[in-house]
Amino acid sequence: MAEYKRFEVAHQDDVTVLRLVDAELSDLVLQDAAHEELMAFLDEDKPSKLLVDFSAVLYCTTGIINSLLTTKKRVVAGGGVFKLCGLTKHVHDAFMALNLENTVFDVYATPTDALAAFPD
Repeated sequence: MAEYKRFEVAHQDDVTVLRLVDAELSDLVLQDAAHEELMAFLDEDKPSKLLVDFSAVLYCTTGIINSLLTTKKRVVAGGGVFKLCGLTKHVHDAFMALNLENTVFDVYATPTDALAAFPD
């Protein structure tokens, strides 16, 4: 498995957990790097159940949200399931303002809650 700088990858049973590590995902260069790593990860790992953990992220821009939309589209197109968890206040507020929480994205408070919501 490749090494990534923008996130950590773990496996919890049959769910791939991707934990973002940057506190601020607002810089355009950082956003591009995160997007490229995310797409490379999807090409390599091809997760059928993917959980993205935002616990460490204090701020993100719509560029990262667009990357998440692309990620979800790819996972779901392959018959998979995509969920988010751990949205901090600012990130949660952005998702609410854009009407993305539990409409476009399944969002859970904690990784435990999200993992329990994946189908067997």
